[in-house]
This record gives sequence, structure tokens and C-alpha cells, in this order.
Amino acid sequence: MKGYTYILRCADGTLYCGWTNDLTARLAAHNSGHGAKYTRGRGPVTLVYSELHDTQGEAMRREAEIKKLTRAQKQALIDTQNGDELLTVYDAAGRPCGDRPRAVVHGQGLFHHVCHLWTVGVRGGVPGVWLQQRQFDRPLYPGGFDLSSTGHIDPGETPASAMVREAREEIGLVLTENALLGGGSYRQQYARGEGNGFDDELAFAFLTRIDGVPPFRPGSEVADMAFVPLADFAAAHENQADLTGCRMDGSALTIPHSSLCCLHESEWEGVHPALAQLLR
Repeated sequence: MKGYTYILRCADGTLYCGWTNDLTARLAAHNSGHGAKYTRGRGPVTLVYSELHDTQGEAMRREAEIKKLTRAQKQALIDTQNGDELLTVYDAAGRPCGDRPRAVVHGQGLFHHVCHLWTVGVRGGVPGVWLQQRQFDRPLYPGGFDLSSTGHIDPGETPASAMVREAREEIGLVLTENALLGGGSYRQQYARGEGNGFDDELAFAFLTRIDGVPPFRPGSEVADMAFVPLADFAAAHENQADLTGCRMDGSALTIPHSSLCCLHESEWEGVHPALAQLLR
């Protein structure tokens, strides 16, 4: 079983080093006063450094090594993980525990927040949903079909403000928060398909209705937009069916089920009733 070695900065500025096989749960234990005698009464804690090891034994040995370091040496170790795009990580109770580099968050499966946009509408008398086709040079799911817009929630952003920003940046769709209907939040865990990375996310879903062809202007990470009937999208979830849809210019296309990277069962079950209501 894999294990984490980690360093926390306590509320009084002191550092604590520990190991665990479930860092998200361990952070929650520290923040609730049950993680360790040292951190009790010193919360909330901030995660400032972490390593993921193949075995618990390796994590324990690394903990022992780090505990022998001086504070200056520990700080130097912490500084090796600074920089890069930062994402807020959360404990199992949903409390923020600091901002960590994106590469660390993905590589170690640290719990973080993302947003998903479901753009729906009626085109040619058919109710459906718009999917984006990811560019073929993307490291994750190249050429695959995803929800209209997806992305990380940056530190300090609300889910709705992040969704407005991501829609503008990814697909050139200018929305206001008032145009978004909340569709719930869903815990999603999956391998990233790039190296050994994996995601542990809380996805905040939002819905918006635009009939006809929305004024999409796909950015550099998106190859095209595709409209698929809602009934076909349901069949992809329920029967692993391929999809038949059309591009923005009206040309037909078939989307193999294997190319769909937007099929999250709990999210679909939660959002489907709202989609049906929105399209009435």
C-alpha cells in the first residue's frame, strides 16, 4: 500500500512531519484535533510539503529522515515544491489546507476542486448537450470528448466565478454567474492516464441553456464543439453506446464511446433531472 510523508505548518508557525496512507483523511484528523498530540490545539494546519511512496515502510523511513533535519533544512525542502500553478487542497471534511503546485496535486492525488459546465439547448428541434473535443496534443485524453468546459478552481475563486472564467478561456463563451444553474457537487477519483498521476476531485456542476448554435470561440486547448442529442448522451451512460451528433457547422460526426471522457455516473444521475427540466 502506498504511503505519504508530509510536512504541516501549524497555526503557531511551527512545523510537523508525519506519514499516512490517506493524506486527505489525515489532514481532517489534524484539523479536528485527533491527528497527533503535537498538532492538537495548533490548528488549523497547512500542508506545505508531501511525498508519495510506493510502500508505507518507505514513507515511515522518509519521515524519520525529515525529522532529523534542522528547521532551515526543512524549509529548504519545502521550497523545492514552490512555484507552478497553485491549487487549493482540502481535507476530508472540505476544509482548505493550503495551496500546492498543480503537478504535486495531480501526481499525488491530493483532494482539490474543479468545475464542469453543461451547455444544453435545442438545435433543429432536438434537445441536446454540447461537448468539447480536446485538442490532439493535450497530455490528458487527446482528441477525447468532454463536457462543454471543465477546469480547476483557482485559490480564492468561488466555483461559479471559476466556471465563468473557464468557459471564457476554453471555449470563448461569455457568461454571467446569473446565467448558471447549480447542478450539485460530486466526488470523482480516476487515473489521469499520464504517467502515474491520478485525480481526487470535488466537481461543481453548472448548467446553462443556449438554443441553436452558441457563440463558441474555442481556445488553443479545444479542437471543436459537438452537439449530441440528450437521448443519445443518456444511452452512452446506460448502454455504453456510441454517439451521433453534429459539429458547429452542421456536419455529422460519430463519437465512439471509447473517446468520451465525460462519463461520471454520479454526476449524470444528479444533473439529469435538472437537464430535463431546463430543456422543457
